[in-house]
Amino acid sequence: MGFDPPQECQCRACSFPCPYLYSLDSSEDPPKSVVILDPPWDRLLEKDSVTLKCQGAYPPGDDSTEWRWNGTLISNKASSYSITDATVGNSGEYTCKTGLSAQSDPLRLEVYKGSKSPSPILSFFLPWHQIIFCLVMGFLFAVDTGLYFSVRKVLRSSKEDWRNGKVTWSRDPQDKGG
Repeated sequence: MGFDPPQECQCRACSFPCPYLYSLDSSEDPPKSVVILDPPWDRLLEKDSVTLKCQGAYPPGDDSTEWRWNGTLISNKASSYSITDATVGNSGEYTCKTGLSAQSDPLRLEVYKGSKSPSPILSFFLPWHQIIFCLVMGFLFAVDTGLYFSVRKVLRSSKEDWRNGKVTWSRDPQDKGG
């Protein structure tokens, strides 16, 4: 005549131990609940969204969750708590507790002021800087190409003069005659 655990405790695929086993031995503390972030970032920018999920053991028929923010009870009783359009005021420590699990360790969430994209003034001026940069680069490419072909032409004529023995030395760079 031993204890027969309920059907849900006979499955070993679940991630949490069977909650009924903790009720048999009162000297052992129940496992702690765990707060999981989705997405898994504990630092957010304003207007970001995040969902906090509480993992823990629930008694049959009662899937309510106790959420706390900086120690203050939150009215949400669902197993997940969503923050949409986060503000700096949402920063703080969040904990959760399920019916058969102990209070979770606090999860620190930080919300920072900032924006995901450049401000409208910056985005207005930014393309002009890019346009000027492209124009300057195009101009420099044209000058460089012109200089290349000019020097190439002079070097070819100097090479032919050297072969034909028409090379003359002068002290004045303007003196090209022979």
